[in-house]
Amino acid sequence: MTYEERLKVYDEATKLWGVVAQYDQCVEEMAELIVAINKYKRKVLHGEYKDDKKIIDNLVEEIADVSMCIEQMKYFFKDYDIDGILDKKMKKFKAQIEDKKNNN
Repeated sequence: MTYEERLKVYDEATKLWGVVAQYDQCVEEMAELIVAINKYKRKVLHGEYKDDKKIIDNLVEEIADVSMCIEQMKYFFKDYDIDGILDKKMKKFKAQIEDKKNNN
């Protein structure tokens, strides 16, 4: 599906359920990602879910769900320079990494 086709889907969802419902859905999807990350950490760090492919598959699915939500939120707030803010944050993050590497 192209980016333009996804935008049309977001428009249809907003018309059908309303923007507040879309915000709520994004919050729910982000919460589900948090749970999936925690389950994955237990698998990796503590071996609680030994070789359980379902844990990884669920994490990947939740990442995709949140990616859709981020794309939709960026569309809703397209009048704001989100990518510009992201660039500034990435430069700061990169500087923090460089600082840490230089101080070790």
